[in-house]
Amino acid sequence: MSLKIADWSRDPEIFAALGNGELCYFRQLGRSEALASFPEAVNIRADATLWALFAADGTPLLLTENRASIFFKAMEDDIRTVTLH
Repeated sequence: MSLKIADWSRDPEIFAALGNGELCYFRQLGRSEALASFPEAVNIRADATLWALFAADGTPLLLTENRASIFFKAMEDDIRTVTLH
């Protein structure tokens, strides 16, 4: 019996659609990264510790300084969170 492992790097669109609506990922961002994904957040402090929540396809969902807010938003939208390494 052999186990076939998908190579998602060859088709990132399939990977993104895999969890769409059910999975989201979160990660810590610096100010410049945050502004790239959340351009409306121009008033964030340069020294702020920022956390962002993204849909499986990379759509930005939430930017916050409070990491716990990530999980509350995910519960509210009934989606599971995973970390991005």
